[in-house]
Amino acid sequence: MAENRGSDYNKLTIYAAAFCTVAAWGASFAGAKVALAQAPALFVMSARFFLSFAILIVVAACRGELRLPTRRQAEVLAFLGFMGFFFHIGIQTVAMKTSGSANANWQMAAAPAIAAVLAGIFLKEKLSSRGILGIVVAFAGVAVVLGLGTAGARGFSAYNVGDFLISVSTLNWAAFMVITRFVLKDKSYTPIFTIFWEMFFAVLLCIPTLALTHTDVSIVVGFTLRTWCALGLLGFLCSGLAYVWWYYATARLPVAHVMAFQFFQPIVGAIVGYWVVGERFTPWLFIGGAMILSGVWTVNRSK
Repeated sequence: MAENRGSDYNKLTIYAAAFCTVAAWGASFAGAKVALAQAPALFVMSARFFLSFAILIVVAACRGELRLPTRRQAEVLAFLGFMGFFFHIGIQTVAMKTSGSANANWQMAAAPAIAAVLAGIFLKEKLSSRGILGIVVAFAGVAVVLGLGTAGARGFSAYNVGDFLISVSTLNWAAFMVITRFVLKDKSYTPIFTIFWEMFFAVLLCIPTLALTHTDVSIVVGFTLRTWCALGLLGFLCSGLAYVWWYYATARLPVAHVMAFQFFQPIVGAIVGYWVVGERFTPWLFIGGAMILSGVWTVNRSK
C-alpha cells in the first residue's frame, strides 16, 4: 500500500509539473500586455530572457549540464536561439500591443497541426486523410476565433497587425518544433543543455540590439509593482521554470500524454486575460477553440 501511495504521489507531481507549465505559457500573453503598458517591446523581451537565463544557469549547474558546445553545436544552437526565442518571443511581444491574449493562445494551439504538415513535407512523416481533415478543422477554428471571438469583433475586419504577427509566430513555432525534432535525434543535444545554450544566444542577440536601437534601460526606475510582477512572471516562470518543469514531465511520461496538457493553455489564457487585462469574449471564442482542439486531437490520433 505504501508503494502505491508513493507511486500515486510521483504521478501527481509529474502531472502538476506539466499543468503548471502550460498554465504559465497561457498566462504569458496577458503578462506581456501588462509589462508593455510601461516598457517598449524590445525591453520586455530582453528582460524576459535575462531573468530566464539566470534561472537556467542554476538548473544547468545542478544537472551537470554546464559544458561548452562544439563549434557545430554552437552554430545549430545559435540558429535555434534566434528562431525559437529571439524572433519568436520578439514578434509575440510586439503583437501584444494590439492582439488579445486569448486570440494569441488559441492561434498557438493550432501549431501542432501546422507542424504535422511541415513534418510530412520535410521529414517525410506520412499524414492520413483523417489527419488532413483535422488540420482543416483546426484552421477553420482559428478563422472563427480571429473573426468572431473578441467582443465587438465583426468578422475579419477585427484582424489587426498584432493578430497577423501571432499568425507568423504560430507558423514559426511549428517550423521550430520540426527542426528541433530533427536536431534532438542527435543524443548529444540533451534537453537542458539545448535550452540553456539556446537562451544564451538569445540573450547575446539582445545586447547589441538594445544598444543599436538606443533603448532606454533607465525606465526601470519608474516601474510599478504590477510591471515588475509581470516581468518576473515572464522571465522566471514562463521562460525559465516552465521549461524545467516541461522537461521533467517529458522525461517521465509518453510524449502524447504530455502534449495533451497543452490543450489547457488557451483555456488558462482566456481566464487570465479576462481577470488581468479585462478582455471580453463572445461564445465564438470557445466554439472556435473547441474546433482547434478537436482538429489537433484528430491529427495526433491519425499517426
